[in-house]
Amino acid sequence: MLPRIRRKAWLALPLMLAACALLSLADPSSAPAPIRYHFGDDPDGHLGWASPNFDDSAWPIAPDGQSQTGQWPLPPVDSDGFIWVRYHIPVREDASGPLAVRSWPPFPAATSNSRFAIEVYAGGLLVGRQGSLPPRVELTIDHRDEVFDLPASAAVPGKTAVVALRTWYTPGSRAAVSSASWRVSVDESRNLRLAHQNDLTGRLYANLLDLALNGLLLVLGVGVLIAWRRLGGRTLLVFAFTMIAHSVTALVMNPSLPGIGALPWGTVWLINAVALLATLASSVEFVWTVFEIRATWLKRLWQGFAVLYISSFVILGLPLSSTAILHWATLTLAPSIVSFGLIETGVSLWVLLVKRRNRFIAFTLAALGSTTLAAIGILPGGWMVGPFYEGITPLAFFLAAVALFLALGQRAWQAWRARDELRVEFDAAREVQERLVAPAADLPGFKIESAYRPAKQVGGDFFRVVPEPDGSVLVVVGDVSGKGLRAAMTVSAIIGALRTMPELPLPRILGALNRGLFGQIGGFVTCCVARIAQDGSATIANAGNLSPYINGTELTLAPSLPLGMAASIYYEEQHFKLEPNQPLTFLSDGVIEARSLSGELFGFTRAQAISTEPAEKVAQAAEAFGQNDDITVLTLTRLPVAEHAIAMQTAPSLAPA
Repeated sequence: MLPRIRRKAWLALPLMLAACALLSLADPSSAPAPIRYHFGDDPDGHLGWASPNFDDSAWPIAPDGQSQTGQWPLPPVDSDGFIWVRYHIPVREDASGPLAVRSWPPFPAATSNSRFAIEVYAGGLLVGRQGSLPPRVELTIDHRDEVFDLPASAAVPGKTAVVALRTWYTPGSRAAVSSASWRVSVDESRNLRLAHQNDLTGRLYANLLDLALNGLLLVLGVGVLIAWRRLGGRTLLVFAFTMIAHSVTALVMNPSLPGIGALPWGTVWLINAVALLATLASSVEFVWTVFEIRATWLKRLWQGFAVLYISSFVILGLPLSSTAILHWATLTLAPSIVSFGLIETGVSLWVLLVKRRNRFIAFTLAALGSTTLAAIGILPGGWMVGPFYEGITPLAFFLAAVALFLALGQRAWQAWRARDELRVEFDAAREVQERLVAPAADLPGFKIESAYRPAKQVGGDFFRVVPEPDGSVLVVVGDVSGKGLRAAMTVSAIIGALRTMPELPLPRILGALNRGLFGQIGGFVTCCVARIAQDGSATIANAGNLSPYINGTELTLAPSLPLGMAASIYYEEQHFKLEPNQPLTFLSDGVIEARSLSGELFGFTRAQAISTEPAEKVAQAAEAFGQNDDITVLTLTRLPVAEHAIAMQTAPSLAPA
């Protein structure tokens, strides 16, 4: 049991604490003085708003306006933008050494959209400024100049110092933001500078996560761009552009990034607006590309919301004076970006739940689009995670970008593997075709040249030169409609049929090929066959429009249908004479239809003009002009009698061994 006196002491202790608390509350020196404000300006100081002797008791008291929090309203949109704020700050009695005043925005208000300039007065004297007020406006985004040394007369230890802020806000800030948060403190200069440096370090740490995430996004975007250069594909290109544009936007608007604070506000705002527009535009293109959506009207609506948001964003950053435009921009800013996000979410959910394809990508984009609800307060703007601060939209974009990077990376890898396997198959097909359509060689009595340029890995042109027992030469030149592997397969079938076909009249050769192709191919084949004897007498038959040139003059042939167009087609045989040293030139459509960058065709006139040139030179001319289809050129020249005798002596025997 406690002694009686000790019991009384225990009973008196709560009473003493309560009395101390009441005395503390009653002591005006211990309670923070309210903040008083006044809209308007005192540019020349004749009203004395900066003076410590000015009676500001008639000024309104800021709601929740204490020196610890610094909350006060912004001027109206249609005002001159000036507001004076006066602080009555007790100075510690034991403060020693030079005094200073510090004015700073509390985090995360330092990264808000408020754009302003401030002059700081203490004891009626101008002691510092941040930015520059009208008429020569200069805005700052990093607010690193926060501590200003005071002359001895401006503040005295143990007394109350009067600090006044002359502040000007841009019209856009007044339209978009309703209140300001600003703290002011008077203390020893060394203490305030240490506190200032500590806050700078804290802000840097707080923004390090955002800097790291957006820096990583920039690296990933560049990596995807490099991959696109190798793999191709519109999806990779648009995705890379989206990541790069978003990361540039976030980095430019982060005041902790070195060098950003030194840039003029107008430059930063312009870079941010352009990068933000690029981000939204590429986001629309990415969704439409990856989901293969064809609703053009919805795409235009989505793009319209993006343009509306950027327009409002830019207007609120300009020093405009039109209150109507500013109010319009304020009213449309949040709805436009929310509508943009809702369309993204809606389209993604439609693909996820209705179309049921690209589910992982659709779910990711739906979640990302919903984060725009933070713009109207439905979702929080961001969180402090330990020493780091991260906004919900940047964090969601980073997570979505990484998820899409992995998904598209896997898809690109599979496409690359498939393309690599296909390339091997095409190489094999090209090797086979090169054997089937081998370069032509001279034959006894004839000089033969050929040039073959497929538009793709394999082509749909073909030719075959066959020596016959009587010394004549059978020439077959053709062009399968289309390009690529399908046309090459048709070529293989035609060459195989020609190799096994007995010696027949030309119309029967074309008839046999037509019967074999009809109903088996999706297109048609133009083909020309000619048989030239040693004495120059020749016959020719044509299926389609492959008319050859004799010594630079087109040989007129009877019109006929291409192969494969009908079950039974009559082909007419015509006779002509090939004189010695006269080149007989066969050209495929690839020469005639070569097209320049301006869209001009190579045409018949140019083809006829160079038809007497060697085959390789003709092919090179058409290729340089602008190859658009498979190019085949074959020239056959009958040698004079003397040259023919020499060729007969040097040529190997065609008779069976």
